[in-house]
Amino acid sequence: MTTQEAVQFWGGPTRLAKVLGITRDAVHKWKQYPPMDKQFQIMVLSGGRLAVTNDNTKQENKND
Repeated sequence: MTTQEAVQFWGGPTRLAKVLGITRDAVHKWKQYPPMDKQFQIMVLSGGRLAVTNDNTKQENKND
C-alpha cells in the first residue's frame, strides 16, 4: 500500500494516526510507502483491504 492509499482509506492523516496510535506528524514524515511495521499494522486493522507492499524500498528508489 502507499501512504496515500492508507490516508484515503481512513479519511485523512489525523484519523490514520489515531488508529495507529502515532502522531499526525509521523504520518506526514512517511515517504511514498509507510514503514513495513506500520504496513502490517494497517493491513490487520483494515481487515486485509489494504495489502503490504513487499518491495517498498526498491519501488521508492525507482520513483525518486
